[in-house]
Amino acid sequence: MGDVLKSLGISDTMKRAYLANEPDARREWDEAREASADAFMDEAMQVARGVPIPNSSGEPIDTRARDPQADRLHVDTLKWAARIRNPRLYGDKAQLDVNVRTVDLTRIITEAQARVAAYEHGRVIAGESARVLEVLPALGDLL
Repeated sequence: MGDVLKSLGISDTMKRAYLANEPDARREWDEAREASADAFMDEAMQVARGVPIPNSSGEPIDTRARDPQADRLHVDTLKWAARIRNPRLYGDKAQLDVNVRTVDLTRIITEAQARVAAYEHGRVIAGESARVLEVLPALGDLL
């Protein structure tokens, strides 16, 4: 990319100034850089699988005929470039987005303490059971 810009007479300083002053251009530039990481990983997979890849002049090179150490360096360099261009997808570190939600346990603790106090007095009453316990003495008087 740098060679193309230089051939057009655009310096790195001019490019950075343009991107700093044009938010939409900066967003597109960042998206293109992230997308280029996918191309690097695709090429790394081709080298790792021994698929012929084009050299700088466009002629395919059979990677199986090459030095395995050179292939390893090639793949490692492509993986590094992909990590730099899109660390969210190809980075080594997992990024955790944690949303912290606070819960007020006061009501729950108060209700639990009330249940413990009721148990100590011999009456455990909860929900519909409480209603049945209130009705039972009245039924006893009728019988």
